[in-house]
Amino acid sequence: MRRFNVNGPAVEPLTLVETRRWLRVDHDDDDGLILSLIKASRERIEARTGRAMMAQTWRVVMDRWPMEGRIRLPLMPVLSIAEVRQLDANSIASIVAPVAYTLDAFSEPAVLQVSGLPQPGRERNGIEIDLIAGYGVDPTDCPEPLRQAMRLLVGSAYEQRGPERAGDARMRHDEAIEQIIAPYRVIHFGRSVLEKAA
Repeated sequence: MRRFNVNGPAVEPLTLVETRRWLRVDHDDDDGLILSLIKASRERIEARTGRAMMAQTWRVVMDRWPMEGRIRLPLMPVLSIAEVRQLDANSIASIVAPVAYTLDAFSEPAVLQVSGLPQPGRERNGIEIDLIAGYGVDPTDCPEPLRQAMRLLVGSAYEQRGPERAGDARMRHDEAIEQIIAPYRVIHFGRSVLEKAA
């Protein structure tokens, strides 16, 4: 199982205005840098937790339907399934009718249950599942602890644009962020969803 980001979020969990305020920056000279740090911090937290912080489109690619028809999706929270396709031997895609699958978005990880589907004709990457994942479309839809972890990451990166910080200080900073995001990590049988999907 592999996953690819198709469309990133329309907005970030932190706005430029509030991030400037957090950094105590009262000029716009560094706006481009701050915006890039916001995006990078979101992506880092999403990678560590297996959660999409804002609504965005992802594609999950698989070779075969599992025998039991139960697919544990490698991203949370899943808002909806946009489309499911399977490819024939000529790599021509056909859309799977929504009546052939159901989404359990409340499980962690979310589960897509399929039934009555033939295996795709294409030997590799024969199944594509497009899904919308994230907490919502407004920055305040995202849980505040994840937003706070982003603030810490952005603040640290903005302040440490020069030489690397001392090892002990960096370790304490990283540990604090890990403690904040720990309750949000999606775990499946002792491994994170991202590790399971790799």
